[in-house]
Amino acid sequence: MPQKNQRSFLTARIIAFAAFSILLSGIVRALAIFMFTTPNEFAPGGINGIAVLLEALTGLNSGYFLIMLNVPLFFVAFFLIGKFGAVVSTLSMLFTSGLLIVFDYIPGMEYLCYSPDYNAILAAIAGGVLLGVALAVTIKSCGTSGGTTVLASLVNKKYRNLSVSAMTSVFDACVVLASFFVYHQGEPFAVKLDPVLLALVSLFVTSEMSDAILRGFKVAFRFEIITDHPEEIAKEIMDRLHHGVTELHATGMYSHQERSVLVCVIRKRQIGEVQRILRNYPETFASFAPVSEVYGKFLK
Repeated sequence: MPQKNQRSFLTARIIAFAAFSILLSGIVRALAIFMFTTPNEFAPGGINGIAVLLEALTGLNSGYFLIMLNVPLFFVAFFLIGKFGAVVSTLSMLFTSGLLIVFDYIPGMEYLCYSPDYNAILAAIAGGVLLGVALAVTIKSCGTSGGTTVLASLVNKKYRNLSVSAMTSVFDACVVLASFFVYHQGEPFAVKLDPVLLALVSLFVTSEMSDAILRGFKVAFRFEIITDHPEEIAKEIMDRLHHGVTELHATGMYSHQERSVLVCVIRKRQIGEVQRILRNYPETFASFAPVSEVYGKFLK
């Protein structure tokens, strides 16, 4: 394929993936807010949480507030996180805004809401799962989530000692704490804590879900085995587990003796099998650690 055509093909793929990401993340985020967050009166953190709190205070659909909050953030993101990231993340949020507004005009949509008559904790978990999916899709497509990350980047530009991730967490915490003063006004203290606790559950699930997707689900384990029996151990691993083994040569800094280091990547369920193999070689030292998103010739 000529270089020019190859570049055009790659550009088309990037644009197509970005468009798919905008649609998917926008739909999933809108459903999370409409079905679980708003009916159960808790703010999920970030720009979404601010919009939900403003809806609780004014009665105006949170979609309008998402538009008002994200349009000025777009110009900040355009210069801080790059043109592509700013466009994709902002379009995703604007698509979410439009869906939230349209949902109010579709008959029967209210039946999709997981209302307070049900278990609010389950609503926080389900909402967190959907928001985590939307967040991961957005980050995978453009490298940023937009929203409070843009504000955190702006602070980081002036105060370099403050990390973007830490400032994003601070902004999310402020939104969560604000829900204490917005919901259940005049109610007992314990009742006013409900939105805060639900928001914390939602934030935790969102973080775990997005991390799991970004890490990848093809999690494996990497063994490093220091041994004087490289041939025997490697043969057993290859014969019994059907995974390749790489031999490296190393020198012990204490004994100054030449040793062999075997490196292999296996599935989680095969850890016990490797340990059983290594028990036959008591002088062997081994360590293993998880690795994510395995590429190349790895037996599925």
